[in-house]
Amino acid sequence: MSEIVIEIAEEMAGNIILVILVLLPILLIILDIVFAIKRKKSVLFELIAFGCGLLYMALGWIVWAPIKYDQPINRMMAFSSVHEPVSQEHISTLVTFAIAGFISYLILKFAGTHLAPLAKVFCIGGIYGGVIINILFLIQLLCFARPEGISSIQAGEENFFYVYLECLVPILFLIHVICMFKNFIREQAKEQKKAEYGEKGFLAKCNQFLCKGANLYWAALFAMIPLYGIVICILCIFGQKPDSVIKAFTETSDWILSKEISPPPVEYDAHYLCTVSLQGHRGLVKPIRYGIRRGNRIVVNRQLCVANAFEQLLEERIPRFHKAVRHFYDTYGYPISKWITNPWSADVVYLLMKPLEWIFVMLLYLFDEKPENRIAGQYLPKGWEVKV
Repeated sequence: MSEIVIEIAEEMAGNIILVILVLLPILLIILDIVFAIKRKKSVLFELIAFGCGLLYMALGWIVWAPIKYDQPINRMMAFSSVHEPVSQEHISTLVTFAIAGFISYLILKFAGTHLAPLAKVFCIGGIYGGVIINILFLIQLLCFARPEGISSIQAGEENFFYVYLECLVPILFLIHVICMFKNFIREQAKEQKKAEYGEKGFLAKCNQFLCKGANLYWAALFAMIPLYGIVICILCIFGQKPDSVIKAFTETSDWILSKEISPPPVEYDAHYLCTVSLQGHRGLVKPIRYGIRRGNRIVVNRQLCVANAFEQLLEERIPRFHKAVRHFYDTYGYPISKWITNPWSADVVYLLMKPLEWIFVMLLYLFDEKPENRIAGQYLPKGWEVKV
């Protein structure tokens, strides 16, 4: 009886710790938002809120593991249940713009009263860039267009959860920026009027212009051009493109800003080499078309067709030996397929199978009258004939 009580107590303690670990960061984020709205400066809460938000975003993205738009969603695999909302190829540009915007926000918030007018203009311009990127990111995530993974996959509710995790930091950033901008211009305008640049001259006129109403904001719009122009030039040196900001959202599929069209979802039995042809890197495993297996659409490559053609030849010529081979493959193929959980492991299996593929091709050419016809005809609907 005492052992049962101890086990229950340990389980309850573990659940309590788990709830605290999950809810405490959320509570700190809520408190940070409340402080920001009530104009209470709390550097500690702000840093903790952004830190927790970034941690949630990173862990959520890793567990979510969205796939590229040119890969079909596999309805039977949880790790490929949705296409990525932002292109991995261009995501570096978005991250750089977001970091530039956040750094500009920190400088303006904690050193704004000591900055020169032109420095404030560039900081506000940097914040503008961060605001634009975050708004586009939120639009992409929250204004669902036709996300296959969210609308049709059984794990749809989990995808919604991951989407909201990715929205944490952008929402925090926008709230803090709005709260900071509320009275910033008026306060800064009053301080600017106290500065003495002389009655005449270019600096005096610039000072007077920036002190009037929202002129500082308008000037910041023009300051964005040289500021982010320099950032884009630097990114281009490291392999990004001038239009990477746009392509990061458009070179995706199923989302509101997407322009690409993904292959239709597929299903496959994890027992077979279909796993490799679907999950491996396209440049290596070279998928060639779709096929039909047991009424389900699958992705096939030449290695899969060769293996199935050789099995078909065995079944026709030596059925008893084929049964033994089939039993061996069913026994050991499934445990091996469970290790194929990402493109790299699929690539390894593909390379390991290459010598067997060559042997199968050699035997097909030795014992089959039209080997290429047999290979090309694999996983096609009944009644289809292929002549090569």
